Formats: sequence, C-alpha cells, structure tokens
Amino acid sequence: MPPNSSHSLPRLGFFGGSFDPMHQGHLSVALATIEKFSLQKVLLCPAFFAPLREKRPVFSADHRLAMVESVTKTHQALLSFDHEIRAEKTCFTYETLQMVQANYPKHKIHLMLGDDQFYKFDQWKFHRQILEEFSIIVFERNQVKKSQISKTQFLASAIHFLDNPIFPQSSTEIRDRIQQGLNISHLIPPPVLTYMKNNRLLDSDLL
Repeated sequence: MPPNSSHSLPRLGFFGGSFDPMHQGHLSVALATIEKFSLQKVLLCPAFFAPLREKRPVFSADHRLAMVESVTKTHQALLSFDHEIRAEKTCFTYETLQMVQANYPKHKIHLMLGDDQFYKFDQWKFHRQILEEFSIIVFERNQVKKSQISKTQFLASAIHFLDNPIFPQSSTEIRDRIQQGLNISHLIPPPVLTYMKNNRLLDSDLL
C-alpha cells in the first residue's frame, strides 16, 4: 500500500548517499520503492561528503555524479539531483529536502533510508523537522530488527517499510574487489561498469 498521506499529490522518492560507486543494490532498492509505493520518480542525490561519515568518498564527486547519471539515462523513473555535489560541501539532508520540495512544490517527498541509517536517525540534525514535513521509507540493508528501530518513538504515520532483498555487497566491498583485481560486473549496473572502464576507475592502483 502506498503511504496514506497526501493521496492527491504525486509522490517522489529522495535517495541520497555517497554512491561510491553506485551498485545493483542501490538500483534495485530504487526500482522496488517506485513499484511498492507508487512513486512517480526517485531522485538519486550523491553526497559531496555526508555529515556522519568519517572518511571521504574514494571516487571524486564528478565521477560519482556521472555514474549516477549513467543509470538515470537508462531508467526513465530515476533522476539525478546534483545539488549536494554542486554545493561542494557537506549538506544536511533536511536542507536538501527543502530544495527538492521547492523544485517540486506539487509533489509529496519521501526520504529513502537504509535501516542502518534510520536506526541512528535521532542523531541527525533537523531529524524532527524531517519527520514533520516529509515521510520516510526505510529499506532493508543490514537486517536491523524493526523492534530496534521502534525505540525512536517517531511518528508511525510518517514511516513506511520496504520489504526488499538485501544486497550482499556494499560499496566498500566492491572497492575492495576492484583493489584485488576481482570481477565486479555482476555487482554494478552495466552503464556504471562502462563508465568505470572508460575512465580507468577499475585500476586497482587508484584505490
């Protein structure tokens, strides 16, 4: 069932992350969310440098954005949103969501979060404002139990769960495979693989 608020408004998903690199897990979650929650589009927003991350992304901001754009060119329901990359600084999600809402004033915006990120959502700056103004769709990533998530006492009406298969590899593990010279073609979307090959991003000495 789609989220029950704002039935009359078309729905957009907002999927932020480092996308370092974008992999099949990202793509499958985006497409599954569109199908289950009847979203019109999902915006993929690469972060310049996420607020709670300790290490900077390995691939450059321009490369990560280009990898995302290579996928959106082959999936009409996906769009790239380059606000955080172009800002060239750490952006708080709430501020980016406000920008998205300003660009799509007649849409209902749903923030997409992995269960691991939602588990620590109360550490986010402006997390209460996000809950007041937007809905959240939580997808499975690390098998965090819903009973653990519920400890936050957030508004249940603003939170929805996607029952999705868990992608076995993370971006970190994919980079490790690149460094070891192992095949990753089954782990990333074909357009991303082509981009990485064309830009020599599969050279292990670059990581």
